[in-house]
Amino acid sequence: MKTIVKIALALVVLTATVQAGRAAIKHYAFVDAVQEAMLFAGSQTEDQLADHVLALASEHEIPLQPGDVAVRREAYLVAVTGTYRETVELIPGVYSRPWDFSIDTSTRLLEDTRPRGPSTPRRR
Repeated sequence: MKTIVKIALALVVLTATVQAGRAAIKHYAFVDAVQEAMLFAGSQTEDQLADHVLALASEHEIPLQPGDVAVRREAYLVAVTGTYRETVELIPGVYSRPWDFSIDTSTRLLEDTRPRGPSTPRRR
């Protein structure tokens, strides 16, 4: 009887670990996609980049709302910050827990690609 209880407990712990790992992998895949998208930001505005991040969140099934993400552009840098909460079912159908995930990535660019007005020249 002890062996059955130990096996059942081990299965519960293993299931919870796998479910938490799946949630973490999903989050890191999303953050990686955001960072890759910022590498090719070009001359898009901060609002356009934020919309792109929200589109990526939708593709990765991340519950990110427009007010939860901020994009900042500087010379040679694009930074994305944000947070979202997702409910992770550690033991499906039995126990779930809300987890807060954060997005904090910055990408260095080789040239200043910030949008400029027609009269402002780019420095090289």
